Amino acid sequence: MGSIISLGVGRLEIDWGKNNYFHNHSPLFFREDIKPEIYYYAEGVQDVKPAFSRPLRKVLPRLDLLGYSLPKCRALYDSLASDIADYYPDPEISFDMLRRVLGQVDVAKMQMPEDIHQDYDLGEYAAKVILNDPEFTKTEAHLASLTRDDGTFFENIHPYIILRLLGENPANLDQNVIWRFQDVLESGWISEDLSDLYKGLDDEERYLVVTEGSSDSSILKAALPLVAPDVADFFNFIDMSENYPFTGTGNLFRFCQGLTAIRIQNNILVVLDSDVAGLETLGKIRRLSMPQNFHVTCLPPLAEFSTFKTLGPSGESVEDVNGRAVAIECFLDLKYESNVDAAVRWTSFNRELNSYQGELANKERYIRTFFGFAGRNPQYDLSKLSYLWKHLLSECVA
Repeated sequence: MGSIISLGVGRLEIDWGKNNYFHNHSPLFFREDIKPEIYYYAEGVQDVKPAFSRPLRKVLPRLDLLGYSLPKCRALYDSLASDIADYYPDPEISFDMLRRVLGQVDVAKMQMPEDIHQDYDLGEYAAKVILNDPEFTKTEAHLASLTRDDGTFFENIHPYIILRLLGENPANLDQNVIWRFQDVLESGWISEDLSDLYKGLDDEERYLVVTEGSSDSSILKAALPLVAPDVADFFNFIDMSENYPFTGTGNLFRFCQGLTAIRIQNNILVVLDSDVAGLETLGKIRRLSMPQNFHVTCLPPLAEFSTFKTLGPSGESVEDVNGRAVAIECFLDLKYESNVDAAVRWTSFNRELNSYQGELANKERYIRTFFGFAGRNPQYDLSKLSYLWKHLLSECVA
């Protein structure tokens, strides 16, 4: 029969291979995500062996960045349905139906057969075992009577679409996504050190983050594992050991022009300050003919910035600095070990936009404090940086 390697949620298997023929699912996991999990065999035999394992709730943000957000899952599903040969019937299961059904499936309650690896004809396992399970039929009773053709279509749906839709049910979020590899290892199909199994992320799956200044990238890079550890390996940052090449919005715009002209294939995330110069540059970049893998955004607005202390020629005031003077430093903890209110100092006037440009006063002190205490002292507030990275992740997914 050969050795089986499978991907599943709990006991529900959604992808499987044999010997050295299988899909590589290492992008779902970190290298250290190996733990004991149950393996299921014929006649009810169970054994505990090492497997890659990670809770579904921690896999979902990785799926989004890998291109399996809900809107993209729909597009992939529709593409699969449109590619069916004319001599086959149209699938009975629409994407909306599948999303509704999987959004109600509780993996822990599925009635899986004792021998889940017995020989089935093409489409038979999906039609007779999966779609016929009470957890599926409780939402759509007619799934129990689907044909092998429908089962074949279901088996050809990418397993990450199934994973993403199962994540719509909160009951599944703490179930582990398990990649059971030990049997192919014991049979000699992969090396003991897993170097030919675990590949991690390919370069085209990662994002290069480009900012206006070196401190911006340094802050984003340091904050990422603190506020979004499940996707920290998806992002690369410009090496700061030498002179940072993109200081200022002018250099950054010319960089974007160059990348757009050569139609770069890598994922790029350009992050601009939410100030006068940043918004002006954002408009210029968005007028370029950008490829889909090119993402550009400004820092998001915050209610806290709508009533912010400012310093200018006419003295001290309280103003809305969103879109006028918000830099990445503003998302640091501006109150940590400080008895002075943070303030923005107006510096120059942009005649084209009829608005003053400003910057956070004493920003170097806030930066030093961040690198000294963030992640080390629980009193340091990371909530704004968490909000910022959620915004940046949503831009990448969109």
